[in-house]
Amino acid sequence: MADAARTRQRILDTALELFTERGFAGTSVADLAGHLGTSKAALYHHFRSKNEILAALLAAPTQRFDELVAQAPQLTDEQLLGRVVDLTAELFAMAGMLDGDPSVQAAQRERLLDRSRDINEALTAALVPAPGDADARLRAHAAYAAAKHGTLAAVADLGTAQLPAARRATLVSAALRALHPAG
Repeated sequence: MADAARTRQRILDTALELFTERGFAGTSVADLAGHLGTSKAALYHHFRSKNEILAALLAAPTQRFDELVAQAPQLTDEQLLGRVVDLTAELFAMAGMLDGDPSVQAAQRERLLDRSRDINEALTAALVPAPGDADARLRAHAAYAAAKHGTLAAVADLGTAQLPAARRATLVSAALRALHPAG
């Protein structure tokens, strides 16, 4: 069983690499099999289709954000925004694949939009101390955007998902200032 899990992960790692490099539409199952040194039949033993491979790639980040949503009520604002920064940085390679390839978006558009919307709403709601406070809700959205989009900009500038501690601290601080402006 451990071998099957390792093989499945190897397929996913290779798919992410090839989808990012060549695009989802530009990568065939034969390309994946060739890069892995296996047959298409062996690949189909683990995944029924290229779309299923893509869905599995997208499931991991969604699961990590779902876990964060579940933990959110127990976290401070700083911890929550820090985790948003960390997860966003970790998912930099995935974001590059998603943002740059219309065929990925077409293949998974509805699922991605619905899940992303749900996660974004849940995390911003966790940053609002009093439901019904419209100003606090706007600040929560601004803070979340600062953490998430600021991180995407930072990792794009750096060209790596490895955020230096000072850069991470700057992002969390900016998000906290948006959430809790002075005065």
